[in-house]
Amino acid sequence: MALLFIVHCVHADVVLVPGAVSVPGGGIVSLRVMVTNPGTGLLVWPVKKSLAGRLHSGSSRSEDVLLTTNAPEGALTVQPGGYVQLAYQFPLPAGMAGPVVLELTQLGAQPVMFSVLERDDAARASEAVAQNSRTNPEQIAHETALRRGTRLLPGLSRYEPNYFAMGGSGGLNSKFQLSLKFQPSDLVPFYFSYSQTTLWDLHKNSYPFHDTSYRPRIFFQKDLLWVSKDNKVWFGLESGLGHESNGQAGVQSRSMEVYYARPRLDWAAPGDFLFFVSPMVYGYFDKAQNPDIADYRGHADLQIGVTKNGWRLNTTLRKGDKARYGSVEVNAILPLRSSDRLFDELGARGMNGYWFVQYFDGWGETILDYNRKLKAQFRTGLMIVP
Repeated sequence: MALLFIVHCVHADVVLVPGAVSVPGGGIVSLRVMVTNPGTGLLVWPVKKSLAGRLHSGSSRSEDVLLTTNAPEGALTVQPGGYVQLAYQFPLPAGMAGPVVLELTQLGAQPVMFSVLERDDAARASEAVAQNSRTNPEQIAHETALRRGTRLLPGLSRYEPNYFAMGGSGGLNSKFQLSLKFQPSDLVPFYFSYSQTTLWDLHKNSYPFHDTSYRPRIFFQKDLLWVSKDNKVWFGLESGLGHESNGQAGVQSRSMEVYYARPRLDWAAPGDFLFFVSPMVYGYFDKAQNPDIADYRGHADLQIGVTKNGWRLNTTLRKGDKARYGSVEVNAILPLRSSDRLFDELGARGMNGYWFVQYFDGWGETILDYNRKLKAQFRTGLMIVP
């Protein structure tokens, strides 16, 4: 399981709103960074005193710029369907004029375009600012949040990561996962979820599926049970009942039911690092088809992770009741919607999703193989939602 995002199952939409459609050359550009919450759970957004950006003028000139804010560092809580706005500004590099495009190099925001006027056109720029000020920014923000919070099926959102990867060891294989959760009422933090993980043997004749795990759950989830006074540490909890089976018959049939609790502690550290720790403790109330599964899976998983500027490193550790059994899964994740120079040079800007590399070693990558240790697996692929 890929394991790092600041609050479970919630992703921010970031929009840049310039203070004016035209600005005088050599001046200060003011804009708002609008963060909307399209999900059904609370979002915690870390406030950064500075944001790196890049300004493009024509096809031949690009300049790095640094956006700064007077807002205090910390974290802001955004309600489902809501938004927050942060005011930033930066000085225009000398000599830029005409249409320019600003993009942030650390956030997945769409670029924004505005016009830079020559210095002797300051009066025209002032009029443009005055006209822009007649627009109600609060109304724009509310409409944006409402539009992005409207979904085909209200209450439906991601649960565990959704991805497709290929690789392996001892034969080419593919691993892919689909996971969703549904909240019947926004007033109660109560959910149903369904997750499905499949291993696909691509090196065998007819390319058969090796095994598929089906995991419906019913649970309570509260992301912010406690928040520190400085908004840099927060605690949440998920707890409920889960089923896992592979839908096969005879000797290959696997099935179990568990009750579990999964607390989670997140904290924002200096240097724009975000950390989390989340143990999942569980007990079995039905494991008749695989009575010794606790020897290999144990009664707890430990999930830990760190992120910086959208780059993520996430680890899941599992320890069986017997000393020599257990497993480890590591995911290194890179957001593809980035304006880093690497993507500029490759001509791959404007991509969506996440590229990731996954490593697994240990017993029981699938429930069919809960008591088997295969070769360590290396895979890479596309993660739709981390």
